[in-house]
Amino acid sequence: MNKRTKGRSLGRERDQKRALLRTLLVGLISNNKIITTLAKAKELKPFAERKLTLAKRGLDDQKKASKIRFLKKDLSIDLIEKLFEIAKISNRKGGYTRIVKLMNRKSDASKMAMIEWVDKPEIKETKKKEKFNQDKEEKANKKN
Repeated sequence: MNKRTKGRSLGRERDQKRALLRTLLVGLISNNKIITTLAKAKELKPFAERKLTLAKRGLDDQKKASKIRFLKKDLSIDLIEKLFEIAKISNRKGGYTRIVKLMNRKSDASKMAMIEWVDKPEIKETKKKEKFNQDKEEKANKKN
């Protein structure tokens, strides 16, 4: 007897789907937004919100924070710190991500979407922009 399966298969087996969701989550945490297909974005949303909820609870409890795991050990420390930073910024009880529908992809006309954090860490981005502008000015001064 066929039982109903929860969620979309995304054309992958269970382990491959988990790996896909992990890599999408890594991209979402590191870049604050990603562009992917609508089905993948809808599958990623509850997965990402559960991890952020764990991070919010894990601010006090290290055992709960240790449940947040990513792909590589050296990469995961930076990602977990950034996830904790996003958790500190968000003052809401859910709905941490938003999905914005985009135009269809040209090649295969699949529906595209952008998924992003509602409360973004703005501080580091402005510092990066300032540093980028300073580097540009220094290069211009060296040429002169």
